[in-house]
Amino acid sequence: MNQTHLAAAALIAVGSTPLAPFPPEPIRYGPSASRYLIHRHLRVQQTYQGVPQTEDLGARLYVSAAIAGPRDSAGYPTTFTIDSIVPDSGMPAPIAESVSKVRMAVFAGRLAPGGEFRSAGSPESALDRTVLQLVGGFRDFLPRIPATGAGPGASWTDTVSFTQREGGTEITRHSVLHSLAPAWEMRAGVRSLRIEASTTYRVTGSGVNGGQPFQISGAGTVQAHDFLAEDGRFVGGESQDSAALVVALPEQGLSIPVTQVLQSSVVTLP
Repeated sequence: MNQTHLAAAALIAVGSTPLAPFPPEPIRYGPSASRYLIHRHLRVQQTYQGVPQTEDLGARLYVSAAIAGPRDSAGYPTTFTIDSIVPDSGMPAPIAESVSKVRMAVFAGRLAPGGEFRSAGSPESALDRTVLQLVGGFRDFLPRIPATGAGPGASWTDTVSFTQREGGTEITRHSVLHSLAPAWEMRAGVRSLRIEASTTYRVTGSGVNGGQPFQISGAGTVQAHDFLAEDGRFVGGESQDSAALVVALPEQGLSIPVTQVLQSSVVTLP
């Protein structure tokens, strides 16, 4: 029997419907090199002694990301490098000057299979607190996925706790993320898996600012949609992080309500 007869016999055996293609392999993170333009805008509103105050901080960050192989038990060796930061025109001059001085700030660490970046030897201590509010530590820059990979139609839940310590300040954020990968879409000119994530979190902590002890507590939500190319590269997305916090100053007997809204967008660069 020749090949044509074999093909015909196969179709007869299963009826007239051709065999379905094998499902694609799940998308996983792996070695890659990418450049991104990140635009972040942070609005902070607080009321101090009955007087409302609003501060708007915005900037564009030019970032290079390098994920190297092979992976070991701690993950992939990974670096995020902030090549430069361009402040928005409305940023207060002293803060804009500080932001503009950031050059080639390297965050080195390991990338876990699920997308969590754990920094080691990063320049966080060299960046002032305002810059860090805009930059973050890239811990959650990449969307979280199952360690075994993500595919269309999948859904998953992650619980994440992280404590940031800086000098005498310690702040813990406990988050619950619900994620869904509904379908393929085109993003940055490549076929990509859309990942939608909804997060709720609580914040607690204490520390000293300007010689004055403080305590912080509150809660927030994050809504995000991101895109992963078929080869595992992150190709951009958008998110909004909204938080309602209370900063207590025990020595003054004051409690200051604070709301923060951080909007972020990420696009790939050539």
